[in-house]
Amino acid sequence: MTLTPGVDSPTWPAEFAERYRAAGYWRGETFGSMLRERAAAHPDRIALIDPAPERRTWTYRELDQRADRMAAGFLARGIRKGDRVVVQLPNIGEFVEVVFALFRIGALPVYALPAHRETEIAHFCSFTEAVAYVVPDRHAGFDHRDLASLMRKQNPGLKHVFVAGDDPGEHTPLSEVPCEPAGPFDGPAPHELAFLQLSGGTTGLNKLIPRTHDDYMYSLWGSNEICGVDGATRFLVVLPAAHNFPMSSPGWLGALYAGGTVVLAPRPDPATAFPLIERERITMTAMVPPLALVWTDAAEATAHDLSSLELALVGGAKYSESAARRLEPALGCKLMQVFGMA
Repeated sequence: MTLTPGVDSPTWPAEFAERYRAAGYWRGETFGSMLRERAAAHPDRIALIDPAPERRTWTYRELDQRADRMAAGFLARGIRKGDRVVVQLPNIGEFVEVVFALFRIGALPVYALPAHRETEIAHFCSFTEAVAYVVPDRHAGFDHRDLASLMRKQNPGLKHVFVAGDDPGEHTPLSEVPCEPAGPFDGPAPHELAFLQLSGGTTGLNKLIPRTHDDYMYSLWGSNEICGVDGATRFLVVLPAAHNFPMSSPGWLGALYAGGTVVLAPRPDPATAFPLIERERITMTAMVPPLALVWTDAAEATAHDLSSLELALVGGAKYSESAARRLEPALGCKLMQVFGMA
């Protein structure tokens, strides 16, 4: 599959596309239509929980409506199908609202991690010819507004900066973006580009991988089948939500595809995550090996009830046999080791 800056969609070889459709791997779905269908099927089921600083919940109907209103606001500001938007938000509910709004109009999220700084963000903005950048005001002691101001100076095509938080500074508050939709959206087709995915590589700048609705949707339902994800699944996102692993293996997108509930952890440490597992009755989560080891050690002495946890997925790096053997008795759940490519 190839991608050139300024081109709206990548090209899959025709024989690949035909083969995957014939095999039933590509079902002709888009992320926007998926959320719409889940909202129609179970409108009052809780789709999303953001526990910090105050617990907020979104039903499937509410998430669908909020994505519509955010999409309409982006359109009103001139963001169109095929436009690139760098999204650098932590694990907060607005992250999910923003990406589904962009999916709905066919604009392309360019995923950035909260820890990325000038080098990475400058690369993402310039390489993708981004027209907008979405950030928190502050996160983990870092002022993202200052970085956003610098990016606007360096990239004349970066027309908008939207800030989630109480103080947007000189930029546009994300809370002011939503407006009432004027009509149905002229969204993307299933074969078209959905977003630019971060590579998992550790050398040089992150590569940006073009993913289509068709191909990425398969990773959701394929992973769901392997992991037993269904409407009763309550998935805790402890890794950055923009990473491929916690997004689609099966991840928070897989949980939403199945009609389950997604809970966003603001931090991955046991002191934050264990109370959430107990309170929200979490059934599944995904970790990298160092975090899994920290959880394993902490679980042996915790007073929190982790009995709802059924499956812990560990991936992203080599997980030693000795550490893997300790996890199940410590956390009281099954372990599934995950590997793959973004």
